[in-house]
Amino acid sequence: MACRIFSLGVVVLLCLEGCASSVHFPSTSSVKPAMLSARLFRPNGDGPFPAMVLLHGCSGLSGHHDWWASWFKDEGYVALVVDSVGPRYIQNICGPQGRLTLRVSDRVGDAFGALVYMQSLPFVDRERIGVIGWSHGGSTALRTSATGVQPLDGGFRIAVALYPGCPSDLSTDNIPVLLLLGESDDWTPAAPCVAFAQRVQQAGGMVQWIVYPGAYHGFDVPRRSRVYFGHYLNYSPQAASDAQSRVHAFLT
Repeated sequence: MACRIFSLGVVVLLCLEGCASSVHFPSTSSVKPAMLSARLFRPNGDGPFPAMVLLHGCSGLSGHHDWWASWFKDEGYVALVVDSVGPRYIQNICGPQGRLTLRVSDRVGDAFGALVYMQSLPFVDRERIGVIGWSHGGSTALRTSATGVQPLDGGFRIAVALYPGCPSDLSTDNIPVLLLLGESDDWTPAAPCVAFAQRVQQAGGMVQWIVYPGAYHGFDVPRRSRVYFGHYLNYSPQAASDAQSRVHAFLT
């Protein structure tokens, strides 16, 4: 099995036999039920290890997510990269019609399905499972932290969101949240997320955020700049490196 790994602006291919395992589990969504597929990255050893659930953006999975998962594995975390679109035979959910096909509220069920699966693994510390998402997946990660959404028997312990959309009605007082935002993002602007973070902070919630000057949507994805569904995407090595450092500090 080949894993596509990204390393700070340089794309390399590493053929690592068994670098990730393909797994399946059901979404808990009652509106968009599905048997989901995912890629499981596991550190060496018996554990139990802390774990992170990774949620892709509207265009689906890419090698970028495997790179993050490999990084988490090297940091001592089990990482589960969830595919929300492939098992539903959806190409992407980026345009207006796509967003109606699979909503953030539907993907919250995917995230919690992944959580239940992770809690079942003997080498995972079920009390130390977090969630991280990008763009649409970042919005989903935030929604899992919202007041009244987490399962009664315990949900995620932290949430990290890179350039998410932040609706005005979102609130959380449950778990620590980290927001990584681009100042020049014209797809999911930073301002609503900063307003959300300030509301949470004023209410006594645990939230950290950073707005990267001049950074656009997808600032941590090594690729050429492009326009995608009418929005500008651009890689920023400085923002990508700092984001990784902030995630590391946030987890530890």
